[in-house]
Amino acid sequence: TQAPTSAGDVRARVLALLEASQGGLREDAWRRLGPQAVPVLTSLAVDSSLPIARRALAMTSLSLVDPAQGAQSIREVLEDARAPADVRANAATALGRSLGLEAIPTLISRLEDREDSVREAVAVALGRLGGQQARQALEDRLPVEERPLVREALQRGLTLVEP
Repeated sequence: TQAPTSAGDVRARVLALLEASQGGLREDAWRRLGPQAVPVLTSLAVDSSLPIARRALAMTSLSLVDPAQGAQSIREVLEDARAPADVRANAATALGRSLGLEAIPTLISRLEDREDSVREAVAVALGRLGGQQARQALEDRLPVEERPLVREALQRGLTLVEP
């Protein structure tokens, strides 16, 4: 597939791919778009006029087009208390996917997020990343977490962490 050339062409292809991705992400298609799609996806992820599902999908897609470049935008959305919880929860998953173990300190800080869905996503993302630091953070959070669904996510995260 030929790479898009103009900013308008990139935006049109990003929007078309978001529409086509409603049934599931097409990782290879996102990777072909490459780094030039990062600014477009970032602007869509933070555009409060768009439906939350579209914003969340844009956030997830950021981790596919260019993990290194997209990571900063993903981190900013995760830490933005004004962003919708669903978008921030997707950002937690996307940050783990794009940064790998480097995401652990940022994710750990979000275990105390005010939104349950964000804490749930962070717990599972930490479990998928694994390692002693992630395990310790999940173990430390479990006794103080009051919400049952978040406690379940913490347990799930602990089962995902390598022993």
